[in-house]
Amino acid sequence: MAFAARAHHLLPYVNFLVATTALAFQTTVLYPWHVQLDTAFHTLKGEQAEILKGYHDAKLRRFAQLEARMEGLERRMQALDRVTP
Repeated sequence: MAFAARAHHLLPYVNFLVATTALAFQTTVLYPWHVQLDTAFHTLKGEQAEILKGYHDAKLRRFAQLEARMEGLERRMQALDRVTP
């Protein structure tokens, strides 16, 4: 019974010590790491945007090439239609 009373008396101090240690760990270790990860994330996001823009530009060039080929084929078909009765 004496141990329970003593533990009950020390519990708030232990709780305060654990909470203070956790807060110190969060502010000295986790927060700077969070800032570093946030910077890396923004860099990665920029790189991804550049890659997607390049992919989009390549698709647009390919569509333009296909459209030019189709226009050429249409002109050839129209020319053939005029020649053949």
